[in-house]
Amino acid sequence: MNHLPTPADHADGFLRFDAVSRVYGSGPTSVRALGPITLDIHAGELVAIMGPSGSGKTTLLSLAGALDKPTQGRVLLHGSELSALSPDDCSRLRRQTVGFVFQDLNLLPGLTALENVALPLELDGVAQIEAHDQAREALQGVQLLELADRFPENLSGGEQQRVAIARAFVGQRSLLLADEPTGALDSVTGEIIMQLLRDHCGRGKTAVVATHNSAHAAWADRVLFLRDGELINESN
Repeated sequence: MNHLPTPADHADGFLRFDAVSRVYGSGPTSVRALGPITLDIHAGELVAIMGPSGSGKTTLLSLAGALDKPTQGRVLLHGSELSALSPDDCSRLRRQTVGFVFQDLNLLPGLTALENVALPLELDGVAQIEAHDQAREALQGVQLLELADRFPENLSGGEQQRVAIARAFVGQRSLLLADEPTGALDSVTGEIIMQLLRDHCGRGKTAVVATHNSAHAAWADRVLFLRDGELINESN
C-alpha cells in the first residue's frame, strides 16, 4: 500500500520537478504543454509563476497536485513520487496535504461559506463539530468569519475568492496551489489575497501561484517565467 508523503519522508526537500515533461496526444498532433523542467520549491516559499496563456502554468499546478501525471520525469513531494500513488491516495493527498484554488473557485452553491470550507475535512472523516470549528478558524484567517452563514451567491467575487482560499488552507495542508487567484478581483482585493498567501507561507506552509499580474507576483519569494512550456527565467 502506498503512503502519503509527509515532511518526515524527506526532511531536506519539499516539491521537486525532476526533468518533467507533459505531452498531450501522440504522433504529429501531439502538443508539449510543459517541459522538460527541473525545479525545486522549498518549504515556506511563496512562488509565483508568470507567462502568457498556454505557457504551461496550469499544467505545472496540475502536476504538482497530482491532478495529472507527467509524460516523462518525476514530480516528488517530500521525496515521494506522486505518480506512484494509488488513485485513493491521490484523493487523500488532495484532502490532507494539498489545497487548490481554481480559477472558477468550485464553491458548491448549496452550501454556506462555512460548509464549503469544512467539506474537505468532513470527506476525510473529521466529525462535523470539529470540521466546523476548523472551518471557522480558516474563515477567521481570511477575515470572513462574519459571513460564514452566507451562500456563495450572496458573496462578492472577492469574498468568494477568500472562501476558496480558506477551504484550501483548512486542516494541516502544507501546500497551496492557486491558479490566477486574483484574476477577477480589483487591485485592492488582489493585494489582500496576496497578503493572505504571504502570511500562510510565513507560518511554514508553501504556496505556488499562477498569475498574470506583476504587482501581485512581487509578493513572492521567487518568480518563475514560463513560455511555450519551458522555464525561461527566474527572479528573486
